[in-house]
Amino acid sequence: MVAHIAVPYVLADALCCLGLGFLLAALYDTARFFLGHTKVVCFVLDLSSFFLAAMLLCSFSAGRSYSGVVRWYMAAGLLAGMLGYFFVLAPATGALQRLVQWLLSLPFLLLTLFLVRPLWRLLKRRFGQVQKKRKQKAAKQKTKQLQKKAQVLYNSN
Repeated sequence: MVAHIAVPYVLADALCCLGLGFLLAALYDTARFFLGHTKVVCFVLDLSSFFLAAMLLCSFSAGRSYSGVVRWYMAAGLLAGMLGYFFVLAPATGALQRLVQWLLSLPFLLLTLFLVRPLWRLLKRRFGQVQKKRKQKAAKQKTKQLQKKAQVLYNSN
């Protein structure tokens, strides 16, 4: 059994784990931003975040904690940090992510509006003119199937 630890040390450990929880949640959110929101990606990120949380708790308790073992208040602090991030900061970071996505897609949108669409319309119009000429030429050939009257050419020598 581990000896009793003073309250300031317990609070210091819980506060450090709270920071680790914030850090882990921010890492999870960033990974979801870059990797996407598909079911497979979320599943892999969930498993990796649980594994990383366990590793963080064990390494923190062995290296920095005053007790040297994982205690319930450390896990509660980590959970509180993650929940605090997702309920307090995640809406703001979500809005920031949407703004970044919009800013990154803006050049492509402008390129599409001012370069690709006019070129597409021009090519479509040109292709339509070529098709019209081909149809007219085909219709002309269809009506021009009769042979011309043969003329006899006499040799004058």
